[in-house]
Amino acid sequence: MNKKEFIEELKKQTGLSEEKCIIINDVLENNFLIGKKNKDKIIIELKDKLQINEEEANEIYNTTSQIFASEIKEKIKHPFKSKD
Repeated sequence: MNKKEFIEELKKQTGLSEEKCIIINDVLENNFLIGKKNKDKIIIELKDKLQINEEEANEIYNTTSQIFASEIKEKIKHPFKSKD
């Protein structure tokens, strides 16, 4: 999944605008997704950059984690599947 596909999937699952999804993607690119300290750091950055509360930031984090997890599962099931 490339950056554009991820942003489109995030828009579809969260209902957020493309601008907010781009900000979320930038935050995720600047941090490692896995780990408690990293999760806290990502949530703090999302709260600051999007001006949202902790519950909304946590929901966004969980949604992005689900998107990545499903993409990883798909890649494991079908390692040679073409993206075209």
